[in-house]
Amino acid sequence: MSRAKLFIENFLAYGFINVLNKIIPLLLLPVITRLLPNTEAFGIFDMFTLIINFGAPLAVMGLYDAMFREYFEKEDQQYKFDVTTTTQRIILFNSIIISIILIVFSSFFSNLFFGVSEHSNIIIFASVALLFSANRQPIQAPTRMENKRKVFVVSGLLESGGYYLLSILLINLGFSYYGLIYAKIITIVILILFFWFQNKKFFLKGKFDIGIAKELLKIGLPLTPVFLIYWIYKSMDRIMITNILGTSELGVYALGAKYAMVSQLIYTAFAGGWQYFAFSTMKDNDYKKMLGNIWEVLFIISTYFFILMFLFKDIIFNLLFEGDYIRGVEVFPFLGLAPLLLMLYQILGTQFQVIKKTYLSPLVLSLGVVANILLNLYLIPIIGIKGAALATVIGYVASLLVTIIVIKSKKLIILRKRIYINILTFSVLFIIYYYYFNDYKITIIVSILYIIISVISYFKIIKDYLKKLRR
Repeated sequence: MSRAKLFIENFLAYGFINVLNKIIPLLLLPVITRLLPNTEAFGIFDMFTLIINFGAPLAVMGLYDAMFREYFEKEDQQYKFDVTTTTQRIILFNSIIISIILIVFSSFFSNLFFGVSEHSNIIIFASVALLFSANRQPIQAPTRMENKRKVFVVSGLLESGGYYLLSILLINLGFSYYGLIYAKIITIVILILFFWFQNKKFFLKGKFDIGIAKELLKIGLPLTPVFLIYWIYKSMDRIMITNILGTSELGVYALGAKYAMVSQLIYTAFAGGWQYFAFSTMKDNDYKKMLGNIWEVLFIISTYFFILMFLFKDIIFNLLFEGDYIRGVEVFPFLGLAPLLLMLYQILGTQFQVIKKTYLSPLVLSLGVVANILLNLYLIPIIGIKGAALATVIGYVASLLVTIIVIKSKKLIILRKRIYINILTFSVLFIIYYYYFNDYKITIIVSILYIIISVISYFKIIKDYLKKLRR
């Protein structure tokens, strides 16, 4: 199979899966917001999810990515079984320890995340969900490493459709946000069972190997701060909003963030097929040039997608939501850009894993996360939830720019000069969007100008590609 065909098929296949996964929430989330009593209830559930996302990276310790890397190290099938088994055992042990800590110190963590101790029970439920969520990752990993895309279609429908339908049922039965929590735990358990029966040979035929464990930890441990940094990007704004503005404002922000997931149609399609593609082609002679071409194409796609979100933001929110939830439009386009920036970073960050210098990832990301925290502290008291969204985007941009500089200095990627013109043009466009948030005339004008500039800069490439299609 050609590399282009492999990448495109993976992108489209996982894109189809994730379109299904994201469309269902987009359709059913307005129903859920109407069933919940207020924005505070949605805010509490969002904090429950945040706690799971805090503990899971600690339990996984970067071993999911390390497992991917080591899986393709040798062709020996027994070695592959030993890699998956060793990874699963380490994650199981870690997740049990972290869950116990959350339960024992539930009052402390309630104060930390909610600002009050009354939500200790939410911490306990989160610890249970965390245990299952962390262990789901290694158990489902062989399906991706074997590139079984059809299985992910089934699991995706099971997860998104089952979760939201169960949530609606439980909320209607009077469980309020607890209905969302119970549905989350039940869905994760069902998915673990689903993937266990698909992949059990990878954990029953393998054995725990000390040598493999050391290699996995050597690659994975430096990545642990990376996932904690991702958590800070996604969560610190929520913690600050809760403590500064209250859980009602968090509910509005969380709703805007949930609908910004539409951009993850691109990101998760990319992430689903990227690791397999990147590591299976990493020894090709023109890998660096190919990496640069992919990065440039996805940068243009990301910026066009952001423009669409900005143009249709008010139509979407006025059509689907009522009351305070409509204010989620303030953060929607900016938070929609964040996953796309993360995707662009991960293309470059893959090179740190290829050369087995994963310690570089937390170093370059830490600069962006510092900017994110400082901007949250400054902007949230001044402009509220919109400030939190802006801080998130600027943090990602800072990390991405530093990563480009590092990757280029180490000659790990080949980028054409024209992409820098597009980066500069889009940066100006973004600033104009921010200052003229509700002025559609200016928005349309600058959008058209950016599209014209990007098409002109890639005109020759587009022309050559169209010629090939005619042949």
